[in-house]
Amino acid sequence: MTINITQGVSSQIPVAVMPFNGQMIKNSQLPDGIAAVIADDLRNSGRIESQTSGFPQQIDNVQQINWSKWSADYVLIGQIDKNNGHYNITYELASKLSGKVLSARKFTNLQEGQLRLLSHTISNYIYEAITGSKGYFTSKLAYVDVENPYNVKKAVYQLVVSDYDGFNPHVLLRQTKEPIMSPTWSKDGKYLAYVSYHKGGMAIYTIGVYSGERKKVANYEGINSSPAFSPSGTTLAMALSQGYSENTNIYLMNLNNDKLYNKLTLNGINTAPTFSPTGSEIAFVSNRGGNPQIYTTAIDSKYPSSERLTYGAKQAFDPQYTPNGQSIVFMYQKDSSSGTQIAKVDLRDKKITVLTHGSMDSSPSVSPDGNMIIYAQGQPSGGANLAMVSIDGKVQISLPSNTQGAIQSPAWSPAV
Repeated sequence: MTINITQGVSSQIPVAVMPFNGQMIKNSQLPDGIAAVIADDLRNSGRIESQTSGFPQQIDNVQQINWSKWSADYVLIGQIDKNNGHYNITYELASKLSGKVLSARKFTNLQEGQLRLLSHTISNYIYEAITGSKGYFTSKLAYVDVENPYNVKKAVYQLVVSDYDGFNPHVLLRQTKEPIMSPTWSKDGKYLAYVSYHKGGMAIYTIGVYSGERKKVANYEGINSSPAFSPSGTTLAMALSQGYSENTNIYLMNLNNDKLYNKLTLNGINTAPTFSPTGSEIAFVSNRGGNPQIYTTAIDSKYPSSERLTYGAKQAFDPQYTPNGQSIVFMYQKDSSSGTQIAKVDLRDKKITVLTHGSMDSSPSVSPDGNMIIYAQGQPSGGANLAMVSIDGKVQISLPSNTQGAIQSPAWSPAV
């Protein structure tokens, strides 16, 4: 996969990522080696500028660094040793400010198939050492890959889990003609909930990410859609019509017994619930004001009540809280003649900031540290690929996929 940085920002932290010394490793998982994966991870964070060439020195250890020659604030060096078919990997991250090693580790007795995951793990340590925020490069993505999306009889739907950067895609579920929609992660990263038309009926299922075990949790009359796990993992929010009507309301289900126990909305089409980081409130989409807009409601309200959050937009869809609970990112349409972009709204002053510049951007999902947003970037040809944008809109990254179909509904897992 080729990662294209389509827009950057000069205030990023400069880090020199040098090729690891010793045994060169290049394969389908590591086409450009360990250092290249680490450099891409740091660059994808939107906060770091990775330098991978044009080094002022060729060094074997941090003691050889002459800082007066380096413009980078940090230098990463590493060593790869192969012994009896296994690998030992070491790295050191040196800081220009202190002149000392900021982070260093050694990993032993690794198989070649483990080295891409190790690269992401090293990126986590480096990112945290530099920024103070926990790294998330071992997190996962879930998305729906649709082949022949405009041919009802030949459309193939796949529920896919991959590394956060799109590598190592694994198909959890494959269905012909029967759509899969709205995958969402449990907070422990072990389960996905999704909507499926399997065997003709619309229902909400959960599936074990590692076991593949499926369970039908909601199959009520009419519409069963838009599942969302609570932070505690014990509750699933969903949109149900409870009959054959286009109107839906937000319900809460106790996952210990699969029983509905609360109805949070009344009247109109209410859908796409998402929990706040504390689990005390839910954001959702409602057309009660005429056009779809985002509302919030407390989950412990004695009577259904809600507050409108988005104003000044023709339509607003797919809300997702940032981990700090200060903003909601969503799919935005300014007016009837414009396309859709990704935007965020501040929960304190309700100010909307548009982050992307496409015409068919949809399905935002926020990284575990809250700094990046992944979304489906629609193409004029009719397909769609994954793309990322920083929470301030200053960094834009495209992740072209190998699929000939369309990528839908990306969902970023918790940090694992």
